[in-house]
Formats: sequence, structure tokens, C-alpha cells
Amino acid sequence: MTTTVASAIRPSLRDRQQSGSPHTPSRYISSVQSSPGSSFLRPEEDPIIIELDPRGLNAGFQGESGPHCTFSFTPQNSRRIGDYQAYLPGYKRRRADLQARSREYELWRSDLSDVDLGLLEDKLERAVREAYNKHLLVDAGAARLILVLPSLVPHPVLSTILTLFFERWKYSSITLLPAPAMTIAAAGLRSGLVIDLGWEETVITAIYEYREVQVRRSTRAMKALTLKIGQLLDAVREKQDVQVRDSLLLDFDFVEEFIDRAGACHAMVMDVDEDLAARTATLQVQQQSTSSPRDENGAKLVIDWPTETSYRSIAVPREALHLACIEAIVGTKDETSSDDHEQSVSQLLYRTLLSLSSDVRGVCIPRIVFSGRATSVAGLSQCILDTTNAIISQHGWTAVRGKHLPTTRSGLGELAQGKAAPADARHDLHPPGMDDFVEERLYKQKAKDTQPAVPVVFRQVESLGPWTGASLIASLKAKSFVEVDREKFLSHGLAGAHRDFESNLASQRLGPARGSERTSWTLAGWG
Repeated sequence: MTTTVASAIRPSLRDRQQSGSPHTPSRYISSVQSSPGSSFLRPEEDPIIIELDPRGLNAGFQGESGPHCTFSFTPQNSRRIGDYQAYLPGYKRRRADLQARSREYELWRSDLSDVDLGLLEDKLERAVREAYNKHLLVDAGAARLILVLPSLVPHPVLSTILTLFFERWKYSSITLLPAPAMTIAAAGLRSGLVIDLGWEETVITAIYEYREVQVRRSTRAMKALTLKIGQLLDAVREKQDVQVRDSLLLDFDFVEEFIDRAGACHAMVMDVDEDLAARTATLQVQQQSTSSPRDENGAKLVIDWPTETSYRSIAVPREALHLACIEAIVGTKDETSSDDHEQSVSQLLYRTLLSLSSDVRGVCIPRIVFSGRATSVAGLSQCILDTTNAIISQHGWTAVRGKHLPTTRSGLGELAQGKAAPADARHDLHPPGMDDFVEERLYKQKAKDTQPAVPVVFRQVESLGPWTGASLIASLKAKSFVEVDREKFLSHGLAGAHRDFESNLASQRLGPARGSERTSWTLAGWG
């Protein structure tokens, strides 16, 4: 049955369909049925999110699942425009120490004794301008800026970064967000434990309700692994012939590319099944004597080592790679040293969980999030969790160590078992008498509704990264804890991010300060 009543959204649509002439439908979409962000032109009010770390920069718009561009701080990106010297046929790479060469790939370091803040400002300005002009395609300073930074940034570095954004561009305010909390938000959680296997440091952060409650750090990170693998590759090169040795190139780019490719195929950390098969093969003495060259080649990783003109196939032992990765990052089970940098990452994780309260610890153990550059090494995160689980099985949740502790613990366990109440009493279930029918039915109902305790085990949760978490938080219009105003920063520096000093004095004169009022700010955990 046809009707002559026109549609309320498009009144002339039915009339055009009855005419029989082909036509192009209108691209107009009603604002009632369309989403708020369905526009071909992005509004200028959308905040720009920039994530900064010592090795790179990520930039993009809020509400998106990933950044628009990623910029790495390398010597190739810092060369002058039109300098194509590195692509000439006779160009030779400079052979330098990896420790000294790695400084050219960092924007800043924790030790600022030899960091040029002026060079830092120039590198960052070039990266931001390239991000705006080539990828974001919006005017810099027109929209609000959100900076995602590590929890602990040196104050001179933070002051240089904020001065650059406020003086070069006309930002009215800059919002600072901590990277560990944004990683938890990107995982869809409110609480958890973030293990950031970064470039210079491994940072273990316990977060409860988006608040950092415990932070521990170690220098066992990607930088230490790169230097360790560089020494291993240098030893492999020295074993070659003189002509082959002189032609092989060994620089920072090659070592980092080797770690990325070897780590993706379980060459750095052996798989559990593969490690078990290797141990079983070593127990069979008869098969070892009749081993073939194929088995020997299976224990080595053949790579294409770059030379000045081409490549050359070189074999690298996988067992040496595995030991180097374990020694550099995971470490040994040594508890004699009290320094966090000398302990293993598993021991540092155990001590972080031990310092938490029981309820926070129970929330963080099944919500462990790994992030950082070293997450590209396959099997490394599971190796850290397995080693930590072994430490917990050996010592439990007690910080007491000693020779007579197992004997004392067993005696206390027997005493606790003797004084413990039966299972029915623990669950508040008292067996009634056989004569009372009502009590018997209530007892059966309680026994049916009683749920057994779920054991808390390590569980790894995947996260989309701190940039995605900041995009999610910004799209929810949530107010940040730290927001630096332009006028206050240009007049007072980093002190401009503090609360108003006069209002704090007035509140102290009127009465005691409230618990929610804080007179200072930081991106790290509050004590």
C-alpha cells in the first residue's frame, strides 16, 4: 500500500523514486542519527596529544586509537636538508663505541651532566614542526596540547620542553599526564601493575584507582641489552678471518635491528617447549655422541651481516644470545645486594608486590601490564613472571630471611593447623541436628551458595599503550591533575604549576588544610 505522505527526514525522496529517473542520493545526514564526530573536517578545538620519551615522539588527535605519526630521534633525522652523504656508494659508516654512539639516539638522559639542553630544544622543535606540517596538518598552538610523559622527568628537561611549547607556539595551557596511568587506562583497568621495560630504565609502578602507590626502578633495560648484544656480536666478528672481519660492519643501527629481528623469533629468550627439549637432549648421552651437523646448525642463528658493499652469512650461537638477554634484563636470583639496580627484574617485582598492602597486592597480581621497547623480545615477559613466581613459592609473602626460617615456619604452620577451626566453622556453617527440618534446609542452602576461594595467580593483560590511554581520557573530558597555564609558567617557571600561594596561606589562616588540597604537584606517585 502506497501513501502520499512524504518522509520527515527527506520530504522529496519518495517523489523522486516514483518518477523513475536515476539520481544521486543526498550526502546530508541528520544530526539526530549521525555521531558527534562524523565530520569530514576536524574541528580546531580537538586537543593534540603528544607522547614524549627519550627515544621518540608520537602525535595525534584525541579520540583515535593510535597516533598519526611516530618520530624517532636518530642522527639521520638530525642531518641538514639535502644532505645525502649517507647514500653515496663510497660512504663508510663511522665505527665508534656503542656507549658513546647511543647518546646520539637519545633526547635526554637521567644524568644531565653532559646533556646539551639547547640541542634537546632544537631536536624537539624540529620533530614537532614535522609532525604538525606533514602529518597533523593543523596550526600549531591553535588547539589544546596534552603531553604524555614518564613519571620521573628531570626538572631542567621538563622546563626546557614547556618553554619551547609556550614560546614557539601560542598554547594557552598544557596538560601533563603520566605514562603508567595512561597505560592502565588503555588496558581497560583502574588498577594494576605496570612493568615498563624502557630504554634506559625498567620502571615498575603499582597503580590503584589511577594513582601511583609504589614505584621502583632498575637500569636493567633495553640500553643494557643493546650494549651486551653489541659485545657478543663483536666477539663473533673477532672469531672470523682477517679479511672477513675487516669487511663486517658493527654499529648501533645494526645491533638494534638485530635485537628487533632476533627477539621476534624467540632467539633471545628460548621457548618453554624448546628449552625442555634441549634439556632432554642433553640427558641422552648416546645421542650426543652421534649428533649430526644439522643439530649443531640448529643451535645457531644464521644472519646476513652487512658489509661495505653487500652482506655475508654469519652464524651466531643462540645459547649465547639467551644467556646475554637473561643476564642483562632478567638477572640472577641474588638477594645479597640491597641496591635496586643490581637486583634482577623478578626480584624487584617481588619486592614491589611485597611492599604493597594485602588488598592492593591482590588487585595488582592478576593485572600485570608490560610496556616499553623490550616487549618486542618474545618470551621475555613470561620469563620474568615465571622467575617471580618461583621466588614467591620459595619465600612467600614475608621479608624475613635466614637459615632457621624454614624450621620456624614449619613449626608455626603445625601450631596454626592445630588451633584452626574446622572448615564448617570458617564458612559459618554449623551442622544442625537431624530433628530440625528448617535448620537442615538452611544448612544445605548455605553450603550450596558458598563459593570456594579463587587463588590469585599472575595474569598478563595487554594494553594499547600510553598514547591510546591519553586519547581515551581526553575524549571523556576528564580534568587532569596537572595543568600548566601559559601566563603563570612564563612568569614563574615550573612554580607556575603549583597552587596559588596566597590562597593557600589564607586557607591555613582560616583553618586546617583539607585532605584534598595539595600545595605541590608531580607526575610520580604521591606519598
